[in-house]
Amino acid sequence: MATGSRTLRTAAWLLGVLLAGCDVETDRVEYAVGESGVATFRNRAPWTLYLGGCAHFEYEKLVDGQWLPQGADVACVWEGNAQPVRPGRAVEDPLRAREPGTWRLRYAVGVGCSATHPLQRCDRVYAVTSPAFEVRASGAGCAVTGCSAQLCVDARLAGEIATTCEWRPEYACLRGARCGPFGPDGACGWEETPELRACVEAAKRSP
Repeated sequence: MATGSRTLRTAAWLLGVLLAGCDVETDRVEYAVGESGVATFRNRAPWTLYLGGCAHFEYEKLVDGQWLPQGADVACVWEGNAQPVRPGRAVEDPLRAREPGTWRLRYAVGVGCSATHPLQRCDRVYAVTSPAFEVRASGAGCAVTGCSAQLCVDARLAGEIATTCEWRPEYACLRGARCGPFGPDGACGWEETPELRACVEAAKRSP
């Protein structure tokens, strides 16, 4: 029993040190639907921390007082090896404002890991969340939805659309694209820019 108590105390101490030693922030506290932003993870701890090798964070949405997981921007086929973040370093990732509501980001942060193994092989993995941020409906009432955030649709329909959860290389091109009234007759759609077209064409040609 004494050994179990010491283990619990050690885990609680590690969690306290970890939470004090790292922080997550977004570049804004409010976004319009479809806007892109930046999330920053900073390691202020005196030792190396580790993030997931495929996606660094997942989205969570506040629904009826509970934070519900909403997945990542990338559908991971394999977890990948843990990514080290050394003391004093920061890691930036793009984020995409999805449908209207209150959101936050949840990072899985590992301690006692190896850069040659997945995060699940770490000694311990803790959840660290960002402050909440708001996503407001855009003027056109368009929203990004879909399991891989690949659709730009009328915000009123976003919660009713269900998609399969496959990942295509061209979906990565949408991270920096604008969702709005860019479709035929002002319908919701992705803004067709030369950069987006070139990115999609290159992604489709890749093996």
